[in-house]
Amino acid sequence: MGLTGYETRDELDANRKFFDRMEKLRIEAGVRMGIENVAESVTPKFGVFAPARDGGTITVRYFMPWQTHPTMAVTGAQCMASCALTPGTVADGMLIPPDGSPATIILEHPSGTIDVLVDYRVTNSGLDLNSAGLIRTARKLADGKVYVPATVWPGL
Repeated sequence: MGLTGYETRDELDANRKFFDRMEKLRIEAGVRMGIENVAESVTPKFGVFAPARDGGTITVRYFMPWQTHPTMAVTGAQCMASCALTPGTVADGMLIPPDGSPATIILEHPSGTIDVLVDYRVTNSGLDLNSAGLIRTARKLADGKVYVPATVWPGL
């Protein structure tokens, strides 16, 4: 595809030649999956792998599909971590296989990392996937303000 896998989101989004090639592959993948017309559908999705270089397990880029995801979608993370562990996929050989299962696969993406816990078993026929999941929170952790009641600090 002419990519390293380490491109930034902006670099990828500016690469219209890549997106044109990807769209042709997405449409063909849809046909082979038995999906009538994927030209206006967000599935199938597309991803890019590269060996990790910042302490993670593998580097990934994920597409939505007509632009690069700014971080990593939860479902995309589960799929990409599972793919990275599956013998014979495009990611085969890009990571050091974990010692056991379940294993935490750390995906390096454009905005940092996301950890996916994958419970699996490699067999002669490929990968038996039991589960892939992660913990994510949407609660506010901080807003950068300190609230001090007037009774604690008179004169404010």
